[in-house]
Amino acid sequence: MVTTFIAKHKLAALFLIVALGFYLRARDLGSAGFNEDEIHKVEAGRSYLRGEFLTNLEHPMLMKSLIAVSLAASDAWNSGPGRSNPVSEEAAVRLPNAIFGSLTAIVVFLLAQELFGASIGLVSALLWATSIIAITINRVAKEDTLLVFFTWLAYYLYIRARDLGIGKQATRFYTASGASFGLMLASKYFPHYLGLNALYYWFCDRRARRPMGKRNILLFLGTCAAALILVNPVVVLPSTLNYFVHYVCGSSITHHGYLMMGHLYREDVPGAGGMPKYFYLLLFAIKTPIPIVAGLLVGVVDTWKRRREPGISFVLFMFLAWIVPFSLVGAKWMRYMLAWMPAVYIVAAIGLARIWSWLATMPNRSVRVRLAPAVYAAFSIVFLLYPIGVAAHCGPYYSLYLNALGFGRTAYYFPHDEMNDMGLRPAIARIAADAPYGASVGGEAGPVFKYYFHKYGRDDLHYFDLSDRTKRLSAPDSAFLVLQDGRTYVENIAFVRSLESRQLPIRTVEIGGADAARIYHSAELAELRSGQ
Repeated sequence: MVTTFIAKHKLAALFLIVALGFYLRARDLGSAGFNEDEIHKVEAGRSYLRGEFLTNLEHPMLMKSLIAVSLAASDAWNSGPGRSNPVSEEAAVRLPNAIFGSLTAIVVFLLAQELFGASIGLVSALLWATSIIAITINRVAKEDTLLVFFTWLAYYLYIRARDLGIGKQATRFYTASGASFGLMLASKYFPHYLGLNALYYWFCDRRARRPMGKRNILLFLGTCAAALILVNPVVVLPSTLNYFVHYVCGSSITHHGYLMMGHLYREDVPGAGGMPKYFYLLLFAIKTPIPIVAGLLVGVVDTWKRRREPGISFVLFMFLAWIVPFSLVGAKWMRYMLAWMPAVYIVAAIGLARIWSWLATMPNRSVRVRLAPAVYAAFSIVFLLYPIGVAAHCGPYYSLYLNALGFGRTAYYFPHDEMNDMGLRPAIARIAADAPYGASVGGEAGPVFKYYFHKYGRDDLHYFDLSDRTKRLSAPDSAFLVLQDGRTYVENIAFVRSLESRQLPIRTVEIGGADAARIYHSAELAELRSGQ
């Protein structure tokens, strides 16, 4: 009966899930100021509108093109019918990701339904839509949201093609899968996700021994390349290739270190010298509602027992092929987790289905009949409604959410990813209101400072990097200094500790009960610098 009801109403349920996901991602979208990476996206989007496309070559064009369209639409709205209710530039820049992040629930549903049926598909989509981690990343203008949408769409289309075998319909799905992989590369230069798909079918799926056929291979690769070049034509320019070499060699990295639980780690070193291998597991464990963590644990055990089943083997392969290598590399960032999340929530949905089946097959039939309504209601409240309530309650600063395992230590575990420059806009606004003409301001996110200096009409203020010892020593003694825990680096930690041991901030910006930024204005700066 339940299966029949779900099959009949799955489209309506999926629509509600996507709408819920969009609401959670889009509400108060401009509540936090830009971070440094987003400023680069603003500059690129504005450059695109001027017909200049060689900005921010580190990343492909697709996201920047969508941001340019969103900025143009918001400009038209703000200068026309929306003058009394304008859209902030922060919200306009983030809106494309909020849209694609909510639509990813459809992709997760389609893939999970294809492998495990509509029930698992809907639960997986709901877990994605209400995921604190997914929402957090989808609300930031970074390429990972589009990467995940097109990667997992490509996986789904490829699975459909394999199931169809041969024929025109299979060819259409191979072609569509190749195009989606091309759009994935036009979102972020992460070709290894295409490689993971090939590895799975080579090592884990016996059907891989059935050849695609030369025509399908050519169409798959051809549409992949065509989609990449069509949407991201700058990839073929010599200047882009030169930038790739420059970037891979690490020449663009100006800061080193990631503060985690009060300890500064080198994020550019693999192995024992790098960041903890448990980084992602800890992040998931404390930033996910505990019932979903429990569902994932049950799902991991259940899928491992059934690992030879085709659908299970695919999801488990993608689950392990992400968490193992990404945990071993030195550099770790919260946004990288997003590509892992579809596999996580499908496995968690399988775990929840297993828990449901245990409840439905209680050994004492008479007890089961009497308690069934209460048991099923409790299951729905704990595993479905409670996570929705958590997501609704912890916005708009989703990144600060901690479950009971986090012991209330907000922004202590991963301050860079949890705060993500959220305190800079109010800190800069305060300095802009108080600082004398031509004052110097030190911090660690130059593009953000310069953007908001201009926005607040203070282009007279002079910015310098605290990590740059030469500029720090030459700054006037009365400079304003803005410190953020998430911007503590190898290059500035000695100075930061010296300053904080001798002085108290003149103002502290708090968000969600945690320090987001601290402002110092010191006549004793010369004494502090003498030891640096």
